Amino acid sequence: MHVLMKALKGGGLLLIVGILAWRVLVTGLANYYAGQKTLEADAGARRWRSDQPEALSRQGQALIERDPPEAESLLQEALWANPTDAMTYLALAELWQQAGFTEKATGLVVIADLLGPMRPPGLARSAAFWLQQNRLDLTLARWSTLLRNRPDNSTRIYPVFLELAENSATQPSLKSFLADPPPWWDGFFAYAAQTAMKTETVAFLYQSRTRNGALPTVAEQQIYLARLWKEQRWLEAYLVWLSGLDERRQSGLGHLYNGSFDLPITNAGFDWRATSPRGAIVETIETYNTRGGKALHVSFNGERVRFQHLYQYLYLEPGHYQLQGRVRVDSLRAERGLRWRLRCADAKIPLLAESEPFVGSDDWRTFKTGFTVPDQDCPLQLLRLELDGRVELEFEAQGDVWFDDLSISQQD
Repeated sequence: MHVLMKALKGGGLLLIVGILAWRVLVTGLANYYAGQKTLEADAGARRWRSDQPEALSRQGQALIERDPPEAESLLQEALWANPTDAMTYLALAELWQQAGFTEKATGLVVIADLLGPMRPPGLARSAAFWLQQNRLDLTLARWSTLLRNRPDNSTRIYPVFLELAENSATQPSLKSFLADPPPWWDGFFAYAAQTAMKTETVAFLYQSRTRNGALPTVAEQQIYLARLWKEQRWLEAYLVWLSGLDERRQSGLGHLYNGSFDLPITNAGFDWRATSPRGAIVETIETYNTRGGKALHVSFNGERVRFQHLYQYLYLEPGHYQLQGRVRVDSLRAERGLRWRLRCADAKIPLLAESEPFVGSDDWRTFKTGFTVPDQDCPLQLLRLELDGRVELEFEAQGDVWFDDLSISQQD
């Protein structure tokens, strides 16, 4: 008897192990087919396991338009098999909403949202549902999360955000993003600055952003300035640029900014803009007998170059002014020399002023020239260092020139 009981127990254990092994095999094969994510594979998955939740959910979603009752049955089965799948809740909610059961559908979407974080398709479906329910707050929250996870959705979502920003009645819906900008906000601001119909919309987004006492980033300011520049809103552009200067950079203010060349050149706004073309080098470095430590240095290597690669936009009121500075030339050979030239930025008015030509060799000395900004058609001016010339051979230059203590003063 003892031997018989032992045999039965051993056989029972083997039977249990066999059942478990079969169950593992069936589940594994069902999951394998479900992982193919095709309707044919889903049918195969359910042949191995009729309650495979992913297969049930996909089959149900495929039938929402064609056979709603069957779709509902399959989606409910899927939830019984896996009550944590947010996508199935959202699919069933879509079905119930179409049938007019809005309250029941809303309950399902609430559950789906609580089951997050959702994959991008789930976020998109949740946002679409809340948009239909006129819950803009929840819609925008889902879109924001979607943009965090999948920035490529910006082409579809940014235009909607811009539409909200363009309408004064819906601007308050963006308040949470302005108070605590998400990672995608800078990309949206750049999009808005380039495509907004009204510059006032861009101004709203720029000025309403919470910065907690910090200055706007250089990139953000440049994006806004580019829009103001395009619209020729010079006073606003000047004030925006001015408001972005920290205490150190404010020390360079005057009718001409950073004429000592001691501050870094930012190539933006009403600061210097400088590049080094082939044949020349433009830099600010230390040298002897400067007032602040650094000076502007331009070096030519003998190649032909139409040099106009250092300039600054000015916002001067109409009146009489004087440009002056210090210069040192070092073996500078150029047929007609190097000059500072000042003109109205729209180029409709001839030169307002030009300096003497700089050429040859000389120690530090002062130069100056007077000019008048007219009352009309000259709201923005351009000061530029130019290699003078009329024919190609006159644009060959070799040698060095230094400038320091440039300034513009208003004359009585």
